[in-house]
Amino acid sequence: MKEYTPKIREIARKLLQEKKVDVVLGFRKGTIPMMNEPFLAKSIADADELYWDSNCGINLANYLPKRKEKIAVVAKGCDSRNIVTHIIENQVKRDQLFIIGVPCKGMIDKRQIAAMFDGKEIEEVDEEGDNIIVKGNGFSETIPRSDVLQDNCTLCIHHN
Repeated sequence: MKEYTPKIREIARKLLQEKKVDVVLGFRKGTIPMMNEPFLAKSIADADELYWDSNCGINLANYLPKRKEKIAVVAKGCDSRNIVTHIIENQVKRDQLFIIGVPCKGMIDKRQIAAMFDGKEIEEVDEEGDNIIVKGNGFSETIPRSDVLQDNCTLCIHHN
């Protein structure tokens, strides 16, 4: 899914440059494997830190309530459904939102992956197509994404 990163950055830069939004809420790559973090891009330069892959599981809709500025949010299908709930409950106004919809193939379960490599330090986790590549000191293993999805993602019918 990391192939969506350049398009997310492009859209974010355009929205910020055209002043359609004040901030873009998305993810940036974390410093620890499988731990991407929520990120507010406040400038065009900040947009280059936005990132998207199978470790962007946190529901960014939870960061929207009570915000006053115009905000763009990177949202997978389950996030979008939660955003609608926030709008219905008057936690956020629809006219202040710009939703950057991202197709989702499912988020990986970091606990499950860590358990598979019990006792080994995982130094890097990457993805290629439908595979997850886990690397550490002296090992590299490719795992089908479908084998390590979060439980809720295996049942999801709202990928977009």
